[in-house]
Amino acid sequence: MKLSKTIFALLAVMTLVSSVAWAEFRLTPSFSLREEYDDNIYLEANDEESDFITIVRPSVNVNWETRFVNLSLNLGLEYEKYLHNSDEDELRPSQGASLDSTWSLYKDALFLRVTDTYDRVAIDEGDKGGLDSKLTNLTDRNRFIANPYLLLHPVRTLEARFDYQYENIWYREKEGDDAENHRYSLQLTKEISPRISAILYGGYTQYRPKKVSRSVLDIEGEEEYDRTDARFTLLWNLTDNFTLSGNVGKAWLDYDYSGNTTTNLFGGQADYQISRTFSVGTSYQEDVTDTVEDGAREQKRYSAYCSYVDRAKVSLTLFKTQADYIEVERQDDSRGGVLAGEVPITNKKGVAWSLNYTDYEKTDEEYPETENYDRYGARVELYHQLRLGRASLGYTWNRNDSDIPVNDYTSNIVFAQVALTW
Repeated sequence: MKLSKTIFALLAVMTLVSSVAWAEFRLTPSFSLREEYDDNIYLEANDEESDFITIVRPSVNVNWETRFVNLSLNLGLEYEKYLHNSDEDELRPSQGASLDSTWSLYKDALFLRVTDTYDRVAIDEGDKGGLDSKLTNLTDRNRFIANPYLLLHPVRTLEARFDYQYENIWYREKEGDDAENHRYSLQLTKEISPRISAILYGGYTQYRPKKVSRSVLDIEGEEEYDRTDARFTLLWNLTDNFTLSGNVGKAWLDYDYSGNTTTNLFGGQADYQISRTFSVGTSYQEDVTDTVEDGAREQKRYSAYCSYVDRAKVSLTLFKTQADYIEVERQDDSRGGVLAGEVPITNKKGVAWSLNYTDYEKTDEEYPETENYDRYGARVELYHQLRLGRASLGYTWNRNDSDIPVNDYTSNIVFAQVALTW
């Protein structure tokens, strides 16, 4: 897969670098072992199947910094062993395995950024799911990006950035739309004052799925499209603790067979650090994003948060999202929130917890009726700090209440875990 190939190539380059560069090389190994019992591993309404699951994750984190490169590599393996369902046993790169590197190629003007991320994502955001669920409606994804770019400064307060970005997306499950994307862009950043900056962006993207539709009647493949973006952004730091940003623009999507689409790009964000421990913020964003299996969608998302961080930590995030799919007849609306926190009991012991709620409405051409469901999730974890890490015991609960009875389910997960870092 892309991640391993990229890592081997970079390690080969690293062996050619002088010994002076290795002075900035840091390697941190870690290991975690988790044992859990899940009473509904497939999130079924009836005939729930339970199992004991053992999860082993050895990993290593590498940081390498020189005049020429800044590299962070998180590389690990994840082995899942099911006691009664051995066909679900899995060995794969660990979730969150990633590479992030920036290479200075010429006189602090020409750079190459290479990133590679391996993670596990929902196939359909409106389908089954839950906290700590591992099997249902999920697929492994690898996202590789190579991005050479040129920075020029015609005057002190103006920066011009020219980019080419190659992106390769791979999904393990057949439902995922593997694709290669090519993006060409120009961005001008003007410092109007020490606290105000303006950004003018123009971009052209070629979306090229691996499995291409050959006609408007070909429902097995995905349509190619070209996307053109124009966007203006304003950044304003009113004070050291209060920032505002806003953007406005247009995106034009040119399809091979379907009708072309024009959509607004609009957004704003405000963040305020009220005190050393308390912060609040809100944002709104209209954009076009790609999904795992249903092509592009126009999405509007509102969110607000407040956060308290001291010896104890508490955060609340509220959201409302509307998604209109461009290539299929589908609309999703969701709203909900996440309340999470961590409370120390002693210097070494504490409780971490989270509460999740989503109200979801899904209208899809494949089904004769709209589905509405309420999804609840809760997790509580008692932990003890060790010299090299943390040991914990926890419980996770998920509940889905749908107006389609077959989509109702409940799951209970009890787990014990040890995570160590050297």
